[in-house]
Amino acid sequence: MIKYLFALLISLFLTSCSSYEDISGFFSDEKIYFLSQYENVKAVEQDSQSTGVNSHPIKLNEDRITGAFRQFLVRVGPKTITLFPGDKIELISESISEALAEAGPNEDIVFTIEGWYRNIPGKKLSDNRVVSGRLFYNKDGLNLIFGSVLRPGFQSTTDPMLQIRNPDLRKNPYVPGSRVISVKNPFPIVAPPNSGIVRPRAAKGRADWVILTSKALTPRQALTESERKLARASNIEMQGLKNELRQLKQDFQTMRGPYQQGPYMNSPYQYGVVQRQPYQNYQVPYPGNNGYYPPPQQYAYPPQQYRYPPQNNYYQAPPPQGNVKNLTLKSLEKMRERGLISEENYFKKLKELGY
Repeated sequence: MIKYLFALLISLFLTSCSSYEDISGFFSDEKIYFLSQYENVKAVEQDSQSTGVNSHPIKLNEDRITGAFRQFLVRVGPKTITLFPGDKIELISESISEALAEAGPNEDIVFTIEGWYRNIPGKKLSDNRVVSGRLFYNKDGLNLIFGSVLRPGFQSTTDPMLQIRNPDLRKNPYVPGSRVISVKNPFPIVAPPNSGIVRPRAAKGRADWVILTSKALTPRQALTESERKLARASNIEMQGLKNELRQLKQDFQTMRGPYQQGPYMNSPYQYGVVQRQPYQNYQVPYPGNNGYYPPPQQYAYPPQQYRYPPQNNYYQAPPPQGNVKNLTLKSLEKMRERGLISEENYFKKLKELGY
């Protein structure tokens, strides 16, 4: 009798669970903050220590997370569509905010959402697609590693119960992103210029890993049509790229050395400004010098010292700071990697530096 009663309780429990996720969440140690069918927000152990421990717990208001998520767009054919559905973005942002506030240094926040998207190539009607990711906060900002970006959901497959058990990110679109494994998604992610969304240096060549800086984590409304057009024409830039290019430019000027920037770089004369010369009071008695006053040669205007441009007034480059040899070698390597200097000039400069 007891066995039958126990079996009845188990069967009632299983039938009350809407999916395998409900069952696995009941028996696992994962902290679940949102769960609906295959959609969820959970706190899990770090998948790798490659980025060090996280700066958790961290308090991020849900409005800031929502504002950052609203900037994500996806290029789908000739159009740009919103990555996070408007009816779910605030819901998962609230759960993510709560999870980050309670997460430990060795925990990440993972999420999975589903939505019906239009304008998918090859689909005349709306199609069920999945967006999944892994979140963690460190000194750079809020890291977001995407697992799926509009990959087909299980509603278009035959056996979801079998696939949900598969932890392989390459085959299972519901698995969150990973520091270790990168999956190529069918649609590229874009964001407006100067959005505060950048790609971390630690993730070279990866299109699925971004950082949401404090500039990105700002409450905002949905993007305007002009912002969407700008986003489509731009790419998410690398972290610190502008500073690196600025430094390369300075190093390149240092490599050129003094007397290389043209004769008038340090001229006191400004283009378009007439330089008034002081009038010389010539004291010549009248009449004199055959009746001319003053003698014509004394009116040589402007005098030699005021002529523009001044002669031999070359720009003197300031003395370089630090170890010029090491600085220049580092700059040479960066220029060579980016194709800014030819191989011939690269070896020529190495020889000049004594390498």
